[in-house]
Amino acid sequence: MRSLAQQYGLPTVARGDSQGICFLGRVNYDAFLRSHLGESSGELRELESGELIGTHRGLWYHTIGQRRGLGPLLTDVHVARGPWYVARKDVRANVLYATRDYAGDNRRDRFRAEAISWVAGRPPTPSATPMRLRVKVRHGAHSHAAEVEVSAGGAEADVRLASRDKGLAEGQFAAFYDGDVCLGSGVISDAA
Repeated sequence: MRSLAQQYGLPTVARGDSQGICFLGRVNYDAFLRSHLGESSGELRELESGELIGTHRGLWYHTIGQRRGLGPLLTDVHVARGPWYVARKDVRANVLYATRDYAGDNRRDRFRAEAISWVAGRPPTPSATPMRLRVKVRHGAHSHAAEVEVSAGGAEADVRLASRDKGLAEGQFAAFYDGDVCLGSGVISDAA
């Protein structure tokens, strides 16, 4: 891609690679989200006990594994018990779960994907069911070998990763690859 940018004289040719929202320029990320999505307060609970430990301003401000920014959301008594990490999001109930033991076993190897959009307009015709594909669940180069079983006319899939991942989060995207070819993506709806 960089060679094409150079060939066409694009101003991005010398910019470093990024997986974020750098295309927005120098923008405060939280301010950008607030102006476009607003805020939607909800409970912040400890993952292990379910105890109410604070209030969040919107699930879209948080990513699984994130530590930054949780302190101000916690009650005074819980701030001192940290550090805290985002462990799970319950999108339907608007509840954010945090843990002090992120190194613990939060890894999962199965999830359901919904609202799948296939690049070809329809799911691939598998030579075997389930299909053996690569699945990316976050930015970067890492992907998982996976078995993907498509249902609901291609709109949903049950995914079983060959290795466990502790960053699966409801509401985030999973992208499906056959080698280097992206076949489509869907929203992670259940990371249990």
